[in-house]
Amino acid sequence: MKRSACTSASFTLLSICAAGVAAAEAVLPTYAATYEVIHKRRTVGSSEFSVSYDGAKDIYTFRSRTEVKGMLRLVSPNAVVERSDFVVRDGEIRPLEFWYEDGSRKGEDNVHAVFDWDAGTVAIAAERRSELALQPGVLDRGSMQVAVMRDMASSAMPGPYVLADEDALKTYEYVLEGEERTQTPLGELTTLRYRQQRQGSSRSTALWVAPQLQYLAVRIEQIRDGEADTVFVLESVQGLGGIP
Repeated sequence: MKRSACTSASFTLLSICAAGVAAAEAVLPTYAATYEVIHKRRTVGSSEFSVSYDGAKDIYTFRSRTEVKGMLRLVSPNAVVERSDFVVRDGEIRPLEFWYEDGSRKGEDNVHAVFDWDAGTVAIAAERRSELALQPGVLDRGSMQVAVMRDMASSAMPGPYVLADEDALKTYEYVLEGEERTQTPLGELTTLRYRQQRQGSSRSTALWVAPQLQYLAVRIEQIRDGEADTVFVLESVQGLGGIP
């Protein structure tokens, strides 16, 4: 049967509209990784890190979920959870909303941040409420992890990064300390060791990242008083070319 001009025009219009609402494609790598958590040289739990993408909303989500066992469950009976929703606009990662659940029964250290880029402010509900002025490039804890991986893949020196954290903007710097061969459940990998340091803090974090896994951290050491306090060791990864 021959289509009328009106039917053809309607079909064309619908096709254009459908193309306009089609799901966007991810421009950042997505993955799901699991880590063994070691405290004072003893395995105390496990952690899951992931980045997912909602093409219909064009929104990325970073999640981490850490559960402990044994005596530490007295302090953290619930999972410690971080979640960051963010977008990529003109090549810049922009956080939209951030949640932190401290794992305790009362959640006294929970944090919720809402970023309003039109108004240029971020509203943070923590132990007390605050509102900070935004500047280009400001991140939260989750989106910063994604930015670090992306920048390591495109340049030799990531950072510095400005982070909206509870009641102030804080700057984190990264220093490349060397290349190492690191044994992992995925096999022996070539890694780059970086040190993450917040300006004005005596604490630091050592990261062993694997270029083969798009610069995912295969080992993370939280350093206090010159010693590794808590260590995260990669056990498996889906995506990024890893072996589940």
